[in-house]
Amino acid sequence: MVFMNKFDCLSVLFLYPQKNIIEPYKNCAENFGLKLPELEDLQVEYTRLFINAYPKVIAPPYESFWREKEIYGETTIAIKKLYAACNLDTSKNWHDLPDHIAAELAFYAYLEENDSAENHDIKLRLLEEHLKLWVNKFCEVIKNKTNLEYFKNLSILLEESIYKG
Repeated sequence: MVFMNKFDCLSVLFLYPQKNIIEPYKNCAENFGLKLPELEDLQVEYTRLFINAYPKVIAPPYESFWREKEIYGETTIAIKKLYAACNLDTSKNWHDLPDHIAAELAFYAYLEENDSAENHDIKLRLLEEHLKLWVNKFCEVIKNKTNLEYFKNLSILLEESIYKG
């Protein structure tokens, strides 16, 4: 098994749960002591919370939504600039918006794993100018609206990781 730090695992757990990533999903959930529901139950609830629900998406996993009430706003552009400062291009291997919670968490993990003075400053900016400004609102909605204890516990874990270290 490939070692994954806490933020790598959080990133994985905020991806859409699919068979091709179920092993890392299970490993990460187990590392955090989270009881993983059946794949189909996970997929249904993930879709309901983060992708589509009538009349609107319950908890869009995008920073721009929580900070600007729109998708692909100024915060999306700002996060792309942080990625670019590390010579990372999300258009090559990421098939969602760059301000998706999983992308931002993976970026934080990357910065922890590639520590340097410059990356340390970028990591602080990512935390203070991005993650800390929206994750609490995102998690609060998940905790109040999810039908699965798993997502409630995952959102608590995410909040603790961002705000308490």
